[in-house]
Parts: sequence; C-alpha cells; structure tokens
Amino acid sequence: MKHLFRAMSVMLCLMIVLPVIAQSPPDTEIYVYDLKEKKGKLTLSKGKNITNRVGYDNQPHFYNEDMVLYSSSIDGQTDIMLYDIYNDERFNLTESEVSEYSPTMVPGFDSYSVIRQDLEGNQLLYLYHINKKRKPKVLFDDISPVGYHAWNGNNVAMFVLGEPITMVLTDYKERNDRIITSNIGRTLKTIPDSNKIAFERTEEDGSKVIYALTPSTDSFDKVIAKPSDASDWAITMEGTYITSVRTKLMRYNPKFDKDWAELMDLGDLGSKGITRMAVSPDNKRIAIVINH
Repeated sequence: MKHLFRAMSVMLCLMIVLPVIAQSPPDTEIYVYDLKEKKGKLTLSKGKNITNRVGYDNQPHFYNEDMVLYSSSIDGQTDIMLYDIYNDERFNLTESEVSEYSPTMVPGFDSYSVIRQDLEGNQLLYLYHINKKRKPKVLFDDISPVGYHAWNGNNVAMFVLGEPITMVLTDYKERNDRIITSNIGRTLKTIPDSNKIAFERTEEDGSKVIYALTPSTDSFDKVIAKPSDASDWAITMEGTYITSVRTKLMRYNPKFDKDWAELMDLGDLGSKGITRMAVSPDNKRIAIVINH
C-alpha cells in the first residue's frame, strides 16, 4: 500500500497539483450565524462577515465554541488563521513559506491538522500545535496528494487525488491504510456523537449521495442523495445535514425528515454561490463561505 501511494504522489503532483498552484484563489468571505435547533428544526440569525476583505478566506473549522480556524491567502500563499468571535481579533497561526489548507481539530489534543503544500507541490497531512511550541509534524509521508480529511477518534479519512479520486482510511496509531471507495466529493465530516464519518460519492448515474462510514467495519450506509446542484454540506450536533442550492440553504435530519427542506434564502448575498460550512461544537453557531 505504501508503494502505491508513493507512485501516485509522483504522477499526480505533475498531473493535478501543479495546475492548482497556477490558479488564483477565488474571492470568498466567511459569515458566522447564530444557530438554534430543536428536533431537526433550525433557525439562523445575526449573520456577521468575520473576514471582510478582498481575497481567499475559506475552509472554516471551529477550534471551540468562540473561535474559528480558516485558510487565508496572504502574499501569494495560504496560512491558517484563528478568529476570536467575542473580541473580533484574528491571529496568523502558521506564517510559513508554504501553504496550508483545511484546518481540522484533532480529537483529544489541543492541536489541528492541515493539508500542507510544500514548494515542490507535494500535499501531505501535517499536525500543528496551537501554542507553536513544537514544530509541525508530517503524519503520513507516504500518502499524497491529500486534498481534504476528517477525524473520528484515531481514524482519519482522506480525500486522495487521483484517477479516480479515492477515500483512504487509516488508524493514526496502527497505520492500517486502506482504500474504502472512489469518486468521492471533497466534503468529509465526523458525524457527531458517533463513531462514523460522513462522505459523498458520485454514482454511475451522476447523482451525488451522502454516506455514513463505520471505520471498524469499513462499511457505509446511504444517508440521502444531495439535491441537484447542491454544494458542500455540514452536520449539526443534533445530526441535521445542511447544504446549499444556489442562494438557498437546505436542511435534512434522518430522524425527522423524508427529504430536504428549505432552511433560509440568502438572496443577493448568496447569489455568487454558497460553499463550505462548519458548525460549532456547542451547536450555537454555523460558519458559511460565500463567494464574492
């Protein structure tokens, strides 16, 4: 398996990663809304633009109830920022010569993992420490190019670029790397209060279906098909899936709903597209990326 990923890395860094570097990142903003939920019914209010600048600010992930990690383009490369909602302050956590993307809290540690793109174009999963007292550490030097990832306990699911794109699952301590399935989408999320990881896959008929993966068995079950033209999605702490279709936010809870229903229409604010989302661990806030 290790030789397979090394071979993939050599070929795909030329085929896929280098063209990405040449592209200018889109102009995006991150809005944080207050969230209330009861039995699958949600309301959003008090939306605030927490980035409010020209440039790429994307891939939000809550560090805790009041702080948001995100990727931000600065001077030609991308760093990881930390935004304090209460004090309206932001801090650059990486300030490196390379680019870091997709910050994700690592369970049980005051640390976060990122996809780090080095000067040669390699995309590897790294561990960073919030306090910066220890140097970043590569987690899997033989799995590349990694695009996105999600943790559940010691298990980490990774979106690995290739033809086709695959989902690789491994236990961080045991290193039992295996390919679970292919043709997955970029959204990978831990399902709250469970041992499962949610992902989406493009089916032969072109539909995109969300599945719930059980790492202990490598099996996965269908949750629901995404609406036509839907973008990325998030999961609330009560198990409600939220996605977007054009200017609208849509919701679906497997316990209470038979299909997707409209949550909110952002109108002109969302007219250029709504993409990434993240929910705070206390279920009181949601971060939404909006194209500008």
